[in-house]
Amino acid sequence: MSRSEPLSQEQRESALKDIQGPDRSVIVPAAKALSEDRTTTSRLLELLDVESHVDARHGILYALSWHADLGTWDLMVRILADPQEAPNVRGQAAEGLSYMFYQVKLDSKEAEAAIKALLAALKDPSPEVRYCAINTLGATGHLPLIPVLKEMLADQTPVPGWVGTVGEEASRALDWIGRAHSQRLKDGL
Repeated sequence: MSRSEPLSQEQRESALKDIQGPDRSVIVPAAKALSEDRTTTSRLLELLDVESHVDARHGILYALSWHADLGTWDLMVRILADPQEAPNVRGQAAEGLSYMFYQVKLDSKEAEAAIKALLAALKDPSPEVRYCAINTLGATGHLPLIPVLKEMLADQTPVPGWVGTVGEEASRALDWIGRAHSQRLKDGL
């Protein structure tokens, strides 16, 4: 999801201003615009350091997720594992990892740390966190995760704002994991 050219300076500054604050109806379009402009990664990281409002943090992480910048990997893992963060923020961090997994080797310490955090997230009380963690585990292409995903099929908790239940997402993740594995082999990862 990348634009052919970055936002204009005026559009960028307006979106960076709008993403900060309590009004979700303003944050969402700002996050979408910033998600398409990878030149804003460093500014978004600065905002995330000081922003405490949940919707703003979620919007910032949404934009950063689409940048798929490996420089945000450790941040996404930390946020996912932080029980002080709101569930939608932690879920967004899990989703952000899914967009980057194709760039890391599964035997790396980065992948190991992320998989550990994702596996822990499967026990989270929030169905949104579990759902997003399952989605990302499917994106890893790491076949040893198949038994864990199969166990999650039994979780039929609906997830408001997402499609279906946690278990239905596990079913989709089981379909994806094989394709992701095949792609990793093609890419030499």
